[in-house]
Amino acid sequence: MTATLLPGPLRTRVEHVWGTVVSLDVRDADTTDTAVDAAWESVRAELHRIDAVFSTFRADSVVSRLRAGGTHLVADDVAEVIDRCLEARHATHGAFDPWQARGGFDPSGLVKGWAADRCAQILHQHGLRSFSVDAAGDLACRGTAGGATRGWPIGIAHPDDSTAVVAVVDVLDGAIATSGTSQRGEHVLDPLTGGPARGARQATVVGPDGALADAYATALVVTGVSGATWFTALPGWSAYVVEGDTATAWGPAFDDSARGLEP
Repeated sequence: MTATLLPGPLRTRVEHVWGTVVSLDVRDADTTDTAVDAAWESVRAELHRIDAVFSTFRADSVVSRLRAGGTHLVADDVAEVIDRCLEARHATHGAFDPWQARGGFDPSGLVKGWAADRCAQILHQHGLRSFSVDAAGDLACRGTAGGATRGWPIGIAHPDDSTAVVAVVDVLDGAIATSGTSQRGEHVLDPLTGGPARGARQATVVGPDGALADAYATALVVTGVSGATWFTALPGWSAYVVEGDTATAWGPAFDDSARGLEP
């Protein structure tokens, strides 16, 4: 389900950056286009700054220079992202490990979710309260949508049909991230083998932190349902993992169960 299907006022903004699209949906009934535009300009500036720092496709980015062996001082937020990557590597028992990426350190599997949360913080500072930021499929949701009381209803796409929804989850002041092979092919690598991840076709994670949601979804594509050994030990987190034709769900956002995946 998308926000445009919900009742009530909706203001949207879109920015092309990182070779993809970042979008904003605002549901604040008492805001104005002028206020949303001012907040969005600050978000746009942050998105392009993040691209200049973290892009592995730009030779002049800080991360690209680190990958090339640079030893210069880095920005504070690069150190923050490195710390978050270390946190995710520890929590996933090494299933998420950006230091094992081809070409050197690559935090791309965490940065989009981290950036969505950064944008949400900026929007909140501008006075917005009910909105969602979609950073290429990693969402930060704040407040409620369309007069609802249970958060933002976010649809999880079928791994074989992006127009079909296999589940809908309410996200209230939290994050949701999906990783898999349906949209970008075998882009997730297994840190242990260096080859394509074989654990799951798709994994969606719901929880309180965008950076970790992004990293955990990537890690579950590596481990599949065997990731329950580490994932279910994380309080407050939920996951929906597709292996073959079976979807397995854990955590408070879903009924803990395994079910057949409808075509």
